[in-house]
Amino acid sequence: MTRRFLNILGTLAALSFAASACKEVPENQEPEPQPEPDKEVVAPVATMKVDALDRTSVTFTVKSDSDGDYAWAIVPADQTIESAEDLFESGKTGMFGAEKTFSTTYNELEGGKTYNLYAAVRKINPYVYSELLSETLSTEFEYEDMITLEKASATSVSYHIEMPEDAVAYRHMIMDYNDFLYFQALVGVTHSSYLSAFGLGADESATYVCDWVQYDGWDNYPTYIYSDTKYLILAGKSAGTTLDDAVLDEDVKVLEFTTPKAEECPYEVDVEVSDITSLTAKVTLTPEEGIDRYRALVMSETDYQSFLFEGEEMVRRAVIGPWDDTSNEYKTSADLVMTGLMPNSRYYVCIMAFDKDMRELYIEETFYTAEPSGPAPEVVVEKMDVEEPWSSHAVNLKLENAVGGVMMLRTRYVVDEVLNAPGNEDLTMDVIIRNNGDPMSEAVLSSATSDEGCKLLFDGLSSNTDYVFGVMATNNEHVSTYHLYEFKTGVEPVVESTLFKDLQGEYTAVITDLDGVEHTFDVTITDGVNDATREAYAAENLLVCLGFDPISQYYSPQDLLDNGWAADEAEANRNYGPKWFLEIDKKDNITTYKHAVASTFYDSVNMVEIIDYSAEGEDPMLSYNGNTYWFKGTFWRDFSNPSREDQAMATTLIHEVDYDAEAKVLTVNPVTHYKSWSAKGQMITEYPGVEKAADWSGGSGSEVVFCGNSALVLTRKAEAQQQAVMFSPAMKPLSVPVMRQVDVRETRPVIRGR
Repeated sequence: MTRRFLNILGTLAALSFAASACKEVPENQEPEPQPEPDKEVVAPVATMKVDALDRTSVTFTVKSDSDGDYAWAIVPADQTIESAEDLFESGKTGMFGAEKTFSTTYNELEGGKTYNLYAAVRKINPYVYSELLSETLSTEFEYEDMITLEKASATSVSYHIEMPEDAVAYRHMIMDYNDFLYFQALVGVTHSSYLSAFGLGADESATYVCDWVQYDGWDNYPTYIYSDTKYLILAGKSAGTTLDDAVLDEDVKVLEFTTPKAEECPYEVDVEVSDITSLTAKVTLTPEEGIDRYRALVMSETDYQSFLFEGEEMVRRAVIGPWDDTSNEYKTSADLVMTGLMPNSRYYVCIMAFDKDMRELYIEETFYTAEPSGPAPEVVVEKMDVEEPWSSHAVNLKLENAVGGVMMLRTRYVVDEVLNAPGNEDLTMDVIIRNNGDPMSEAVLSSATSDEGCKLLFDGLSSNTDYVFGVMATNNEHVSTYHLYEFKTGVEPVVESTLFKDLQGEYTAVITDLDGVEHTFDVTITDGVNDATREAYAAENLLVCLGFDPISQYYSPQDLLDNGWAADEAEANRNYGPKWFLEIDKKDNITTYKHAVASTFYDSVNMVEIIDYSAEGEDPMLSYNGNTYWFKGTFWRDFSNPSREDQAMATTLIHEVDYDAEAKVLTVNPVTHYKSWSAKGQMITEYPGVEKAADWSGGSGSEVVFCGNSALVLTRKAEAQQQAVMFSPAMKPLSVPVMRQVDVRETRPVIRGR
C-alpha cells in the first residue's frame, strides 16, 4: 500500500513538471531559475613539511590541492589546538597564491624547548576545512660552538656561552652592528679591542638573558634590544688568568643575528600641528583606542636625514630611545609645544606606537615653520691700540639684535689654503666661521651688546703675519650675519745679541729613539741660505738649523725649483730643508721656534698653566714631491687600556734650549706637561721628533717618522787649526804674482748623512 502511494506521488510530480515545461512564457519575461541538484563538497587536502630547524628558528612549507587560505601556529608543548576551525580563529592566516604553497621562517623559538607546530587550509564560500596538521619541534641541541643564540624576540635576547676547555675566563657582550661600524670608522676599533674594553667577564659556561637591555662591563654603555635590528654577540677567552684580561684577535668569536620584526599594530595615533610660527609649533597627538603607549619625537630635517642615512631602523631606534627612559612616552592624548625651532624649515613628527601585545606601528608627519620676521643681527669690529703690535692685537666688538654667536681667529694663509683646496670651490667664509669658531661666552655676548662693546685682546700672535678675525652673530630667530676683520701684526723688534753670530757653525747632533738607539747626524746652524731667508729670519730673530736624521737628503730652495717641486721662489724658500729653527730673545733666552698661542688653561691637579700652541702657516722642515715633514714634540702614548694599541704621537711645542758657551754645546730640552685623555689625566714628556703630514695640524694620514726619547744635544765641531812649520828665509829674487779675476759665488751648506 505504501509503495503504491509513493508511485502515485511520483507520477503526479512528473506530470506537473511536464506541464510547467510546456507552459508558454510571456514575451519579455525571463524564465524562473530552476534549482541545481546538490553537489558534493570535497574537503581540501594539505601537506606540511619542516624544511629546517635549529635552536631559535624553524622553516616549514604548507601546500594545498585547491585554492583558499591557510592558518598556522607554533605553541609550547603543553598547549594544544583541537581543530582546523580553532586554528583559523587563533593562528596566523593568509591567502594562497597561484602555486598554492606557503613557506615561512619563524625565528622566535628558544633553545632547549619543545613546541607544537599546527597548520590547516580551507576552501572559501562555503568554508570547508582540511584536517589539522601537526608536528612536534624540539630545540634540544648540543652546544657545539662557543656562542649559541638561545632566543631572539623583538625586545629580548638570550644566548649561551660555552667556555673553551683551555680557558680560565672569558669576556662576552652584545653590541649593535651599526654602532660597531661607527666606532670602527671613527677610531679603528676591532672586535677584540671593543670586547676587551667593554665586555663582561665570566669564568664558567652560562646562559645570559637580556630583556630590553644589556649593560657593558662598566655599566656605562647599554645596548638596547629593538625589533628588526642587527646585533653582534662577541665572546673570547681571556689572554691571561683573570676576568679583566684582554682578549686576543685570534680568540674572538662573533655571531651575527637580527631580531624579529614586530607584528604591525592595527591602531593609529592622530597627528595635528597648529599655532605654527617661525620659532614654535604645537603638536597634538591623539591615540586610537587600542594603543597601549606611544613614544614621540620631533626632529629637524638634518637630524632625520642623518638617522635615515643608516636605515629606517635607526629612525625607529631614535624615536624609542632607551627603553628605561620614558620622558617621551605617552599613554593618552598629548600636546607637545615645540620652541627654539628654525624658521622656514621642515620638521618631522615621528611616533612609535605599541598595543598591549607590543605590536609596533611607525607613524610620520611633517610640517614647515614660518619665515623669520625680526631684524637681522649687526656686527661692528673696531681696531684698538696695543703695546706690542708684533705679538698682539685688540679690537672692540659691538653687536645688535644678537642672542648668540661664534668667533674665529686664523692666519690668512690657512684660510686661503682651505678656500683654494680642490673641491672647496663653493665653500664660503660664513661656513668656515660657523664650523670652526668658538661660541661666545655669556660675558662676551653681554658686553658686545652693550653701548660700550666688548674689548678683545688677541695675544701670542706671530709677528709680521696676516690674520682673519671672523664673527658670526645670530638673532632669536636663528638668522645669522657674519663679518670679517683682517689685520697684520707688526715686525718684531730686532734683538741685538752676540748669540746670532756665536751659534753659527757646524755641529754634531745626538738623540736617542724609542728603542734606545743613538742617532748621530750633522747640523749646520746659520742665519739663512740666501738673501731672502736671511732677511726674513733676521726680522723674526731666528737662526736656522739645517739637518735632521730621519730626512738625510738635503734640498735647497734652488733644488726645489729645478725639480718643479716649488711654484716660485717664495714657496722654495719656505719648503726647502730639512730645517728647524732657534729663536733668541732680548734676554738671550733660546727656544725652538715660538709658535702662536692657541689657548691656555690651568691644571689645578698639577698646579701648572698649560699652553696649547698653533703653528698655522709655519714653515715645514721640508716639503717636496708630495712629502711634507714637520718638527714636532713627540712621545709614546701608553694607553691605560690594554685593548688599545700604543702609538707614537706628535704635538706642537716650544722647547727650551740650554747653551754652554764654554763647551759650545746646545741642548734642546724635552717638555713635561699635562695631557687630558680621561677624567684622571696624566703628565707626559715630549722629545724633539719629526711628523710626516699634509699640514702642521697632522690629522688623517699623518705619521710620526721619528719619535725621540732624549734631549737633542748639539756639540760644536772642532775648527781645524793650522800647524806651525819651520821657515828658513832664502835669498831669492821676488816674483810678481799673476792677477786673475775670480768669480766669487755664494756657497750653500753641505748636509752630510748619518
